[in-house]
Amino acid sequence: MHLVTGNIHIHSSYSDGAATIPDIAAAAAKVGLDYIIVTDHQTLAGLPEEGYHHGVLVLVGTEINRTKHHYLALGISREIADNDQKPQTIIDAVNQQGGLGFIAHPFEKGSPFVLDGITYPWHDWNAQGFAGIEVWNWCSQWRDGIQKMLKGLFYAYFKPEGPISGPCPQALERFDQITQKQKITAIAGSDAHNWRFRYGPFQRCIFPYEYLFRTANNSLLLEEPLSQDAQAAKKQILTALRTGRAYIINHLVGKGESFSFFIANESGVFNLGDTATLTANTTLSVRCPFASPRHLSITILRNGTLWRQEQSNRCAYQIKEKGTYRVEIRQKKKPWIFTNPIYVV
Repeated sequence: MHLVTGNIHIHSSYSDGAATIPDIAAAAAKVGLDYIIVTDHQTLAGLPEEGYHHGVLVLVGTEINRTKHHYLALGISREIADNDQKPQTIIDAVNQQGGLGFIAHPFEKGSPFVLDGITYPWHDWNAQGFAGIEVWNWCSQWRDGIQKMLKGLFYAYFKPEGPISGPCPQALERFDQITQKQKITAIAGSDAHNWRFRYGPFQRCIFPYEYLFRTANNSLLLEEPLSQDAQAAKKQILTALRTGRAYIINHLVGKGESFSFFIANESGVFNLGDTATLTANTTLSVRCPFASPRHLSITILRNGTLWRQEQSNRCAYQIKEKGTYRVEIRQKKKPWIFTNPIYVV
């Protein structure tokens, strides 16, 4: 498998972001990303700029809806009208174009000091047909953590990662519930705007694009190296996201390129998003060979509940039960790697 890493859920000057797509791609190139996905609000105006910029593959989708039920639509070519009250119509319209979509920041709580406490939650969990859930939205979680002004100013000026604790527990719980019945994909989103935090005389750009591109990214497993043909590369990225061949990695904690999680038996090796048939010789393996074992905590979940936990940089266990298996890793107690599942039937 071939690994590529990129950032999803980015806003440019086509909506409420602060920079052009080429400038955003330049910021991504500085930190070594392979791809970025721009999702401006209610517009596909950036679509003609899709392609390689500064060596980074830029894909353009859109974030649909305004007051709630925000939906990241990828792989579409025609704009879709908002329908805040009936998100199923949005999901269906995206699917009709052959695209895929992700529920964005579904459980955000908001802050009385940022955006006047406004939130954009997802309520309709009867909806069907979405490709996945944004289980970790970096800017949304930061905003949720600002409940006292002095603490907010401290985070803004001295410790921008202060409120960050990892994927939203409610979003992960919902994701685990759904993946026991059907396959969907968990992603992280930066929600990058080059956002300026203002309160009275105080203002600061807390999250420049380049900073956010060093935070929670999405690593994808590809069958072949990423194509230099932009349309072929776009298909590779969207296929990996659709099939769950992805894991979230917090690059503020570590690079993690040596990380692997797989299940194997006499039928072969099964990677993220794959389905393995349970046999007497089915084993699960997790490896982080270049990380210090005394600083790592590996948690393996089955059907959303704790299955195994180990302080190590590698482990292997025999699987005796069917289920949905995924991995969470913390390094020095900080949130680092969160995988999509491998399914055992």
